[in-house]
Amino acid sequence: MASHPAESVVTGADDRGPRERMVVHAADLIGRDGVAATSIGDVISASSAPRGSIYHHFPGGKTQLMTEAVRYAGEFIAERIGRPTTMTPADTVREIGGVWRRLLVNTDFQFGCPVLAGGLARRSEPAVADASAEILQRWADLVTARLVVDGVDSDRADSLANLIIAAVEGAVGLCQTRRSVEPLDRVIAELASLCDAAVDRRR
Repeated sequence: MASHPAESVVTGADDRGPRERMVVHAADLIGRDGVAATSIGDVISASSAPRGSIYHHFPGGKTQLMTEAVRYAGEFIAERIGRPTTMTPADTVREIGGVWRRLLVNTDFQFGCPVLAGGLARRSEPAVADASAEILQRWADLVTARLVVDGVDSDRADSLANLIIAAVEGAVGLCQTRRSVEPLDRVIAELASLCDAAVDRRR
């Protein structure tokens, strides 16, 4: 697995246009503070975007901006799940774990999952929560596909994929609470073993 010590959802954001910068920084703020606590003013300040540009770029206001932000965060992880099929399912799990490990360490455990945070905002932002639900399902579908490619039965692959997504999301929260990557490291090791066992049984 390649090393990306400076990996962050905002890496390279300053090289983008104002609209993209706002989306990227909104994703970062949601991961740190949640949807309700992330204001348009916070995003403008973090992204150094012109104050009058928000409704030009996002006529749907905060809901549109937050929705696009969680979709950006979802794609950030999905790209890593969908890496070349030369990787085994266990390698894919370790890659996901490595991404989250770096994100946690690089932000001093301040950054959690923007997608999960979006899903928890259903009461105030149902459209954002709907987008988050779609993203979480997409992640699970991508993991399922990786397992099926390696010969795992589709029902078993689907069940294991849901376990992987749920376990990683929970581990990220534990890491933030304990300010340690140990929960994530232990969960990833267990999940990788489960993936290897599932693949080996099909050979």
